Amino acid sequence: MKKPGRFSHDRLILPLLNRLDDFYVRTLKWCLHHKRVVIIGVSLIFLISVLLAVVFVKSEFMPQADQGQISAEIELQAGIRVDETVKIARKIDAFIEKNIPEKDLVSTSSGSDDNAGFTALFQNSGSNIINVTIALVKVSERERSVFEIADELRNYLATIPEIVKYNVLTGDGGMAATTNTVDVEIYGYDFNQTTAVANEVAEKLKKIDGARDIQISREKSKPELRITLDQDKMSQNGLNTSMVSNMIRNRVVGLTASQFRESGNEYDIVVRFDENFRNSITDIENIAIPTASGLVRLGEIGKVDEFWSPPNVERKRRERLVTVSTVPYKVPLGEMANRIKAEISGMDVPSGVLMDVGGAYEDLTESFADLGILLLVSLILVYIVMASQFESFKMPLIIMASIPFAFTGVILALLITNSPLSIIAALGGVMLVGIVVKNAIVLIDFTNLMRDRDYELDEAITRAGRSRLRPVLMTTATTILGMLPLALSTGEGSEIWKPMGISVIGGLTFSTAVTLVIVPVIYRIVVRRAESRKHKETEELDFMEA
Repeated sequence: MKKPGRFSHDRLILPLLNRLDDFYVRTLKWCLHHKRVVIIGVSLIFLISVLLAVVFVKSEFMPQADQGQISAEIELQAGIRVDETVKIARKIDAFIEKNIPEKDLVSTSSGSDDNAGFTALFQNSGSNIINVTIALVKVSERERSVFEIADELRNYLATIPEIVKYNVLTGDGGMAATTNTVDVEIYGYDFNQTTAVANEVAEKLKKIDGARDIQISREKSKPELRITLDQDKMSQNGLNTSMVSNMIRNRVVGLTASQFRESGNEYDIVVRFDENFRNSITDIENIAIPTASGLVRLGEIGKVDEFWSPPNVERKRRERLVTVSTVPYKVPLGEMANRIKAEISGMDVPSGVLMDVGGAYEDLTESFADLGILLLVSLILVYIVMASQFESFKMPLIIMASIPFAFTGVILALLITNSPLSIIAALGGVMLVGIVVKNAIVLIDFTNLMRDRDYELDEAITRAGRSRLRPVLMTTATTILGMLPLALSTGEGSEIWKPMGISVIGGLTFSTAVTLVIVPVIYRIVVRRAESRKHKETEELDFMEA
């Protein structure tokens, strides 16, 4: 005897399941007698979902994850004094202290020597370079995302006149930094032409809403001093190129004469001319070079000229290249690429100069093409396996009719959650090829069993639907519940894998609902036609024998 008030499985769950079975059977019979309406209806649903995907679903390469790290590389005017670089770095530190309360740790390096140590492997350094790294508190402890905070820092850096260019990344500044950029690649041999086009493209990109950190890869020409030595005059004074160049280097760059030791630490003692005696062409020409017969000025054995050093040369596919890149802010990668294409489409480009949109957008298109091949291979393998198991070429096609509606579910899930189609979400869609067919396999296999027991076709389909409804719902529910934590996660880095959970849940939910209807209907059509054809062939054979 059951205890009063105790939860009763028999009294609550079983009646609910029985009603669900009855509703499904009354549905699966109406559908069997209105096959044309069902097929047209589900086909329209699929076509509408494809249209929605083309119009409303945006695309991106990889989801941008809030990892709680911001890194900024700031370049000041070339030749600026180190103490001025330090002053600007302190201004930036003061801004961060006042306006970014979400910070947990801030690291700033400024005016570092070009021969910096281990950190030079991962960051640019120089007397005019400032590197800033900000570690934020956990996502749950702040209201703003790392992207919003990074954008506020960008806006402030744009107000400092001494800054030539800056690059703010939502990552650790190394290999894990965000590289979700759209690049306009400009090909051409002439430096002046391609640089002019790059500057024009950069100005156009500044007008695009959501375009941040617009960078031109080609550095500007820098003023340099070039010393041309007279070989005859050097020979007359008993000098050669190596001797003179070493003497100039020691006086301008410096010579490490010794080391100073204090409290277990060692410091290099660098000896060189005071800055006031190496600041101009005249100062350099007055550098005294010792010879066997006395001192000779550098200007007496050579000539010092000022010239602009050529820019760095980048190449891609053996072509000279300059790149204008931008980081999308609150705009999907594919949408930003389309805006850029529309903006630069009307530009008057000189002959011999070509433009193309690349960067992470190029990686996006290539990855989607690879996933398309992966999807095709998955479909072929699934068909081969089912054909061998069912010993039929038709049954796998009936089962695979449920696959397109998995993609419909993915599209609807992305629209409902306002999520772009990333590589991770598309990978979840490919996974569905092997997941969604299991429900159709269960239905078809049991229907074939009922047919083997000599049940009439409609009765066999009805019995299979009633019997297999619960296993289908249970397997679907377990998969969805297993993906639910992934789809609802909010921790650091959860943005990367969250789209996979969303796409799998949406695709599996929708495809299951459609599978329970469309697969039995298609099965009935195919089997009925096969039986009719077989019956007709039998009658013709009997007629011929008679």
